[in-house]
Amino acid sequence: MEEQEGAVCSIWLGADDAKAAPIPADVLEADSASLLDKDQTIDGVVVRSCRKGAKQVATIGPASSSDEMLERLFLCGVDVFRLNFSHGEHAEKLDLISRIRDIEEKYRHPIAILADMQGPKQRCGKFEDPGGVELKLGQLFRFDMDPALGNEKRVQLPHPEILQALEPGKDQRLLLDDGKIRMKVVRKGFLVDGEEVEDATHEGATPFVECEVTVPGHLGERKGVNTPDVILPMSPITKKDREDLKFCCKHSVDWIAMSFVQKHEDMEELRDIVVETHGRPDIRLLAKIEKPSAVDDLQNILKACDGVMVARGDLGVEMNPQDVPFVQKEIIQTARFQGKPVIVATQMLETMITNPMPTRAECSDIANAIIDGCDAVMLSGESAVGKYPAEAVTMQRRVIESAESRMDLARAGPGSIGMDQGHSGSQLATEAVLSSAATLAKDMKACAIVVFTATGNSARLLAQRRPTVPILAVCKCLEVARQVSLIHGVYATSDSEVRLLAAKAEREDAFDKVRFSQGVEIGCRIVREFGLPTSEDDWVVVVARLPLFSQGPLNTSRLIQAGGPQKKDGYGPSDGFDAGAD
Repeated sequence: MEEQEGAVCSIWLGADDAKAAPIPADVLEADSASLLDKDQTIDGVVVRSCRKGAKQVATIGPASSSDEMLERLFLCGVDVFRLNFSHGEHAEKLDLISRIRDIEEKYRHPIAILADMQGPKQRCGKFEDPGGVELKLGQLFRFDMDPALGNEKRVQLPHPEILQALEPGKDQRLLLDDGKIRMKVVRKGFLVDGEEVEDATHEGATPFVECEVTVPGHLGERKGVNTPDVILPMSPITKKDREDLKFCCKHSVDWIAMSFVQKHEDMEELRDIVVETHGRPDIRLLAKIEKPSAVDDLQNILKACDGVMVARGDLGVEMNPQDVPFVQKEIIQTARFQGKPVIVATQMLETMITNPMPTRAECSDIANAIIDGCDAVMLSGESAVGKYPAEAVTMQRRVIESAESRMDLARAGPGSIGMDQGHSGSQLATEAVLSSAATLAKDMKACAIVVFTATGNSARLLAQRRPTVPILAVCKCLEVARQVSLIHGVYATSDSEVRLLAAKAEREDAFDKVRFSQGVEIGCRIVREFGLPTSEDDWVVVVARLPLFSQGPLNTSRLIQAGGPQKKDGYGPSDGFDAGAD
């Protein structure tokens, strides 16, 4: 994968922006200090730690939207904040974005913002009895377009695309109220003024389907409807979503997640809106895999997006619950093989919404997702509305750290990622440099791998190989640094010194040894500020494309000590330069 030029991006401002900011003393002395994800540099400065591999996504809600709690969640380990566009107004979201950026500025630590679109919501209508109806096993029940209040025999389903797509005799199901009530389609037809007619040619004819109840229960008003056995002829992007997308593009969120993805064309439609309509090719797009048809089309969906989320809530409704763990593994392995990040979500620490401690099963769930090789795990209600949002983030982090300490990260997921001989020569060159860098870091027990990247692609492809040490991405701009914050093991920076170096590199096409040495010094300085080495003698692997931040395959790797080029203890020639993969 070649590095491509990114959009013109912003950087941190201020004379001291080249320095990582420490955690304030009053925060370290607070009662909640034991929850924090902190580390200490060689110089004794306490900073936010950058050691765990899998990242943490936390949903913001009433329980976590205060300044104090947002900062605490970040210091406890949150790498990505999720904005749920199913709730709240744009003014509220803009305020949250601003305050997240304030935290980012305070700690000089990029934070990604994930905007999660609501998507279409199919719901049944209302009943004569506001309390709903009791459905019995084997009874027939009709869904139609009639807006009249429903009863024990029928109810409105104001979604003609569902009524038209369903077919009897094909074992097609309707699931209601998150799958609590289940039916199979046995007959369909058309109605005019409540009377059945032969076909749709009659004036005013509207479709209906008649179903047999296979799992009975109480059906309330406005309950959700799922159709797991059919691809609906509809776009997943609603009018509301289009307004939300406009807002997200204007205010530079880093990732956009699309709900109700049925096929890869849905993601192509989303990219067309984001890129062509709003001119934001730099924003990353994530597909939520929550329908069986999306699992079937996973390979093509991955090619059409930048990452995926295993949305186990709806996926568990539309599939057999016993199949979801194995589908999760399949999604993670397939995504990792294509080098796309994958988030595992839903009910990870559900009991911590109301309890200060999780169940053993929940801890096992998180650990298995880490062992499967996911890039990130997500909290929803736990951090949005729960009583213990900071404790939930900390517990999730501790399970991540425990799982990773007991496994060889290089063997996580589907195993070693080999080079695809079908790739172009430039892609093979990049893959060779990255593979050798991961191996070198492991053999030399390096404290970090530093990768210079214009678009984040090099960091993403390096993370695909799951090196056993953190990846420090020195990014051309802050927007890229934020985006790669979602990726496994990648910690990023983009300060004024990096930006000046990138600007100089853009003006010169020469294979500049001096400039690369400056870049190496910056990388070593940042590694030290992130608290990754235990001494200046620790090894660091540096990989880059020369000239720095230029287009083309990676062509350089170097082994150096964390103290920087001024240390001369056997790392290369006396001029401090070694193009080890040119």
